[in-house]
Amino acid sequence: MIKDTVESFGWVSRLFHWVVALMVLGMLMGGLLLGILPGGGFKSLITGLHKSTGVTILLLTALRLGWRYINPRPRDLGPNILENQLGRLMHIFLYVLLFLQPTFGILMSQSFGSPVRVFGLFTLPTIVGRSDAVGSVFHQMHTVTALLLAVCVVIHIAAAVKHHYIDRDRTLLRMISGK
Repeated sequence: MIKDTVESFGWVSRLFHWVVALMVLGMLMGGLLLGILPGGGFKSLITGLHKSTGVTILLLTALRLGWRYINPRPRDLGPNILENQLGRLMHIFLYVLLFLQPTFGILMSQSFGSPVRVFGLFTLPTIVGRSDAVGSVFHQMHTVTALLLAVCVVIHIAAAVKHHYIDRDRTLLRMISGK
């Protein structure tokens, strides 16, 4: 099934979820790697991939929200209203972070005078001028949102595991198989 229903996620929503999830995990690890790599060709390659993947995450997140807007959201399976509300808030927070994180990265790069090329296909238009002071602010914002995103990912995974092993409901299975 392509579209979501009140009982399950369709394959498009599941594909968006897992592709972005894997990309975010890779980006968090890549960001750590960038912090320890010495300057040079390999670091430049990883930086280019990091920027391109960040732009891709931004685009996929926008497409995913558009897809979610035209599809019903599957009903909550947990009986606890507070937990269900917290889950919805966590999803909103994750979406906000998935927009902020790459946006801060783009603005940081541009502030430091580094264009954002996307897989060598095109370069994003410059939004901000060169300023090391502004770049440092965006670097700090990019770092803080990365930490927040990592914490939220851990909480999101823990909640999925809790649903599966403690609550024994179909929350995790709906995102894996759609059933």
